[in-house]
Amino acid sequence: MSGAIGGTGGEGHAVAVPLSAPPQGGRQRIWSRGFLGRRQNATVVALCAVIAAALDALQLSRPGYLLGGTPDISVYLGTAIRLVHGALPYRDFVLVQPPGSTLLLSPAALLSELVGTRWALGALRLGTILVAAANVLLVGGLVRHHGRLQTLVACGVMAVLPAEVYALNAGLLEPLVDLFCLLGAAIVFDRGAPSTSWRRWVIGGASVGFGIAVKLPAVVPALVLGAVCLPDLRRRLVPFAGGVVAGFALPSAAFFAAAPGSFIRDVVVSQLGRVPGGSRGSALIRLAGMTVGRGSNPAVALTLAVLAVTVLGLAVRGRRRDASEWFAIACALLVGAVQFLPSQYYPQYAALLAPFLAMSLATAVDRLSAAIRRPALVPAAVTAMLLMALAGQVVAVEFSSVSDPAAAVQAVVPPGACTLSNGPRVLVPSDRFVSTAPGCTEMVDAFGTMLSFAGDPDAGVADLRTAVSHADYLVLTSSVAGWLTGPYTPLQALVGGDFRLVRSGDLWVYVRDGHRVA
Repeated sequence: MSGAIGGTGGEGHAVAVPLSAPPQGGRQRIWSRGFLGRRQNATVVALCAVIAAALDALQLSRPGYLLGGTPDISVYLGTAIRLVHGALPYRDFVLVQPPGSTLLLSPAALLSELVGTRWALGALRLGTILVAAANVLLVGGLVRHHGRLQTLVACGVMAVLPAEVYALNAGLLEPLVDLFCLLGAAIVFDRGAPSTSWRRWVIGGASVGFGIAVKLPAVVPALVLGAVCLPDLRRRLVPFAGGVVAGFALPSAAFFAAAPGSFIRDVVVSQLGRVPGGSRGSALIRLAGMTVGRGSNPAVALTLAVLAVTVLGLAVRGRRRDASEWFAIACALLVGAVQFLPSQYYPQYAALLAPFLAMSLATAVDRLSAAIRRPALVPAAVTAMLLMALAGQVVAVEFSSVSDPAAAVQAVVPPGACTLSNGPRVLVPSDRFVSTAPGCTEMVDAFGTMLSFAGDPDAGVADLRTAVSHADYLVLTSSVAGWLTGPYTPLQALVGGDFRLVRSGDLWVYVRDGHRVA
């Protein structure tokens, strides 16, 4: 049979020879082997999904991770809370991401009305366990028809890759982007081949389009899938493009209509502003972040080894790659190239690369396995390396913790007070994000506000001046002098004239004159 799973294709016959049907016992054995093979692949996928979920759950069991402060997820939950209270992002406050995450987190924002923002945040953190497992299951669905080795490599790497684990633990957006892009790919590919159903291309496009509405870099997988459509414009490209547009436009239309200029400034211009910069993270640190997650010399050496295996494996001649494999390889190359664009580099950026790197590495290992003399040793070697990587992650988790600001903030700020922070991670976990004071500021993310107004600092100063003027409590992760710098330096006098410092150290808390300490 040509294109046998897990190896190179067989030889074709010059003359077709009719074959007699196997005896009943033979048919039973053939059916059993096929059934068990599928079950074994399913078992590998499920086991890796359980490992990914368990690793995330283990992290959440460490001090502070479930209810403590982590920056980005507090911004996204805070934005959703503002929305359910009637304030629109872009129109009423700055949000430097598309609105997809705000809509996804709106149920948690509604839950916060019953249990408070602290426990709503905890519920969201528990939801990352499901995201971790779902991403592995989707990767498995895309590769399992290639055989157990590719399934093991792709799902195993996806479960333990440091960038993905980090992004999940910190409640960042990249795993959600992975989820919607992988879901779209799983819909449009049928055992590695592009589907002939235009409906599947519409639905798959809508999934990827919503991924773009969560974070703009999802446009890269969308473009690659668009290239897959090119041979068939009517049945594939047009439905897919329509789905992508709908997936992005439907969640975004109301916000754009309310404040089109602010939407473009916050979502597009502020992100493009991160590309230039005089000080750039080194290429080796970025490469290490995309693979082993650290920039030390041994890590860089291991990174180069992983890249060498991938390149050599993809260069080996073997069975013809199917469309889903080309999709993964192209996405890995393009998303990997995007990692070098921004001047500042954060570890979660590489999480967007994780599924495509995992699937490309799986293809490479499978082709190398077919080219060596004893391919049976490869699964054992792969399993051993994955177990070592898993052990390394477990050890790293055991020594990790996050501070919980709740006690310190609640000791100073009374419930319902109008409070401003340079980091929502200290207000949302402390149940001090929502104010009952009339006229309180709607600002969610002070850092994002400065980023959005980088091209117009006078407007940024005016916006932040208004926020400070309406706040009665300032809860900062540094002193006012460390926070308000550059064009914002004049605001230090505003704080110094109207507020008194009541706490310093890990948190700096300023209380407006005439207001009590809780």
